[in-house]
Amino acid sequence: MNTTPVSLVVEGLLDEQVLRQLIAQTAQRFEPSVCYGKSGRDFVERNIPRFNQAAHFQPFIVLADLERDECPPILIQQWLPDGTHPNLVLRIAVRMVESWLLADPQALAGFLGVSPALAGFPRQPDQEADPKTALVNLARRSRFRSILADIVPAPGSTSRVGKNYVGRLTQFVLQEWSADRARSLSPSLARAVRALQRYMPTLP
Repeated sequence: MNTTPVSLVVEGLLDEQVLRQLIAQTAQRFEPSVCYGKSGRDFVERNIPRFNQAAHFQPFIVLADLERDECPPILIQQWLPDGTHPNLVLRIAVRMVESWLLADPQALAGFLGVSPALAGFPRQPDQEADPKTALVNLARRSRFRSILADIVPAPGSTSRVGKNYVGRLTQFVLQEWSADRARSLSPSLARAVRALQRYMPTLP
């Protein structure tokens, strides 16, 4: 099968792995190449007009978190008031990409070493005010010392997450996470899947 190279834009390292896996699972006709960003949401917001212009010449897939903004359509309108180029797909995870991981509770529970029934997985991950904290709190119940050490902040630490949070969750994304299962609990992920499946960039 012929594949189309596509450039990525993301907020962070975990977001990159989630987006690459999402494409691999749902839109195999695309071959992710260079990934821009990985330095926070501000970079995406500042540079999205430039990527939108560059989309005249190459396809882009952009993933950002909604965080505390009202809703994805309003955020997209604020970032690209003159419209989105057809060669650029901008998807918003509600409220963070961790919502998409929480939306595959059976797989995540097994990976974390917790009981899905007792650990309190959210039934509507997109409605979580702080999905990152929710995920860390689930990991606190783990029976695996390595999960506790990697994902949960050490006692006295001012960090929100453990020392190998990204590395450990990247392992989950690459080995266990299913976008097909997760989209049933995450409307924002379901919209992203549909957008990628409909995406048909045209180049000069």
